[in-house]
Amino acid sequence: MADSPSNDPLTEQALRRFADLVRGVGVKRFSQELGLSTRQVNRILSGAQPNPVERMLRSLQSAEPEAGDRVLDYVCQEMGGYFVRQEAFDEATVNAVKECAEAIAAMSDGELSELDLCEIREAISALNGLIRSWQNRPIDRDTPEIG
Repeated sequence: MADSPSNDPLTEQALRRFADLVRGVGVKRFSQELGLSTRQVNRILSGAQPNPVERMLRSLQSAEPEAGDRVLDYVCQEMGGYFVRQEAFDEATVNAVKECAEAIAAMSDGELSELDLCEIREAISALNGLIRSWQNRPIDRDTPEIG
């Protein structure tokens, strides 16, 4: 990566996000947690070394969407949440119903495997996406509200 600042919006935004991470705990603690020297972290902040946030984003963008979604879901789970891809309303509805059906089938034998838990997480994620799409849609005064 060159020492001069980039005009690429992704590069600039990723650098701001990386700086937010560092600023949150300080360069010394951040570098210790990652096993890097403070010099290396400062070089990333200056653009002299590759930014891990930008690298992650570019690697996700270069992958198939399903693979990227799985990686994002893993990262989100590690941080106590889950990933929801924003979809069109109709797609979200169909996906939520499908995921819930798969989760119910996974639980029907009374035992939960790691794969069953994955199905349940995907169903929750799909339902959350559906709720978000409902919350963000324009209000149609001619359509009765649900619930």
